[in-house]
Amino acid sequence: MRLENDASMWWLGATITPYSEATMIKYATGGHDLHRDKQLRLMLDWKTENGWITIGALDLYDFDPSNMRAGVGVAIEADARRKGHASIGLELLKEYGLGTLGLHQLYAEVPSIHKPSMNLFKSCRFTASECRKDWLKVKGEWKDVVLFQTFSK
Repeated sequence: MRLENDASMWWLGATITPYSEATMIKYATGGHDLHRDKQLRLMLDWKTENGWITIGALDLYDFDPSNMRAGVGVAIEADARRKGHASIGLELLKEYGLGTLGLHQLYAEVPSIHKPSMNLFKSCRFTASECRKDWLKVKGEWKDVVLFQTFSK
């Protein structure tokens, strides 16, 4: 629940309140379905000499099977950042979305002021296709969002 309840990251997504432990347990124990809920969270685990640890989360949201597309989100624990985990996770999510699910398109809405995320999506061969002006209000100031897209072959 560290990622979901880290208020410093909420401006990057649509969350504005913390999740309860009961809500997270319900989600983790299976009461969800991608086609019904239109979203899916996958945990990114890393093997250390002491065993497996969760270092992040990969999200599919706004799942649209009719138009064969979904939004993607990546969140990495602070102490696991800048180590290539986000790139590996995003490539796995692309493989799952475009391959396994057969989607035509994945997209991400990235705040233009968040350079690490901008660089992540560029490095994973997403193309910046539009800039949405004054899309997010961050600490009382309006910020732009860049729409990144990648397509199946």
